[in-house]
Amino acid sequence: MRFIYDYIKSNDFAPAKKEIAKALGISLSTAYDRIQHLFGHGYLRESETRQYGRNFALTEKGILACKGDE
Repeated sequence: MRFIYDYIKSNDFAPAKKEIAKALGISLSTAYDRIQHLFGHGYLRESETRQYGRNFALTEKGILACKGDE
């Protein structure tokens, strides 16, 4: 989640699943599973805008959790 937060902060849009997998050194299917886990726990939501094919965004809960890590 921290990678997603930092990426959005730097780029103003979410990373692609492939970028998440590469940055974390995990498979694409594992990245997908982790993203689904974050959705299930309320840290991610579907994005209203699908910039560059990215279709998720951090929720307020996700943002607050990441800001707590700073």
